[in-house]
Amino acid sequence: MNELISIMANDMNIPSYINEPDEFFGYRVIYSALGLWCLKSALSEKENKMGISKNAQSILLHDLSKKYIELCPFAKHFVYTSRNADIAVFIRNIYEQTGYLLTLDNNYNILNNGGETVKFSDTDYLYLGLPTTDHIINGLGIHCKGGKHEVKLNDFLIRDSLTPEEYLKVKFDECDFDMCDIGVEELEFFNPFYYGNVSSSWHGHMKSDMTMARKGIVGPYYRVIRKKDGTLLYTDDNSEDGLDALTGAEFRRLYVALKYHYDNPMQLLICPIDEKYSYIRILGQLPNREYFYLLMNAWPRYSFSDRNNFIIRNELTVQTAEVLGAIGFTARKGEFYG
Repeated sequence: MNELISIMANDMNIPSYINEPDEFFGYRVIYSALGLWCLKSALSEKENKMGISKNAQSILLHDLSKKYIELCPFAKHFVYTSRNADIAVFIRNIYEQTGYLLTLDNNYNILNNGGETVKFSDTDYLYLGLPTTDHIINGLGIHCKGGKHEVKLNDFLIRDSLTPEEYLKVKFDECDFDMCDIGVEELEFFNPFYYGNVSSSWHGHMKSDMTMARKGIVGPYYRVIRKKDGTLLYTDDNSEDGLDALTGAEFRRLYVALKYHYDNPMQLLICPIDEKYSYIRILGQLPNREYFYLLMNAWPRYSFSDRNNFIIRNELTVQTAEVLGAIGFTARKGEFYG
């Protein structure tokens, strides 16, 4: 391992897990270091202007990522995944959405200095800003051992407290549905009993009394109720929420809740690695609130844009299971095979 990467890891208190390959460890260090630089750059002041422009921030992270990859070339495929995935824009957006960065009217980002904290375990608090006290880095999250201006977790995530069943009652209230002149033969229906990927869970026949329907992958999409006499009732479900926003991809919560209701829940595998770390595998799809929560706690496993595999410290797995369980995931223990 490059000496500078090792020094950076020590500074951020990021140890490797047992038998962790150098390229995986190097990537985790680079990923978190880019996050820190993103935040520190927002402390800039030039010509009486506070903060840094979004464009300048992206350029800085692009330049740093190139230099870091020169130090650890085996980590390149984690950082440069495709032409459509930009790690600089990704990191900056995560911090803007989670309250680390505040965007001014002139499109400059400044650091949030409010000192808010969010409790993530009995001893770990997410710190929104750059603390002056001892802290460690977990993915893109900065964690400290205490919190003064504490924000409740659901307020941080802008998440309601509805159970999966309560959520379905709201989304499938028959008062919001009507009969429609839609050819059933044109539709595909989401099958909540299917054990495979959500993308493969669409079939030409309705398998449950409430579900989703679509006319092809691009839609339009509908929520559907099948009454006892076989009548189908529909309501539009064409979400326009921003896929990059904290509150985005909320349509995925509906699929999670449907599978939970029909006793086929999406699963969260927690696979212990050693006394420090566990590997988390998501068998399903996460809404952005829960995905961003994981980014504040863990490192995406196979690339910075990986939404299904994470490396996380053991003490953070308990609340992670609770957060995902609240929307309908079932947590169980798995095995880590390296």
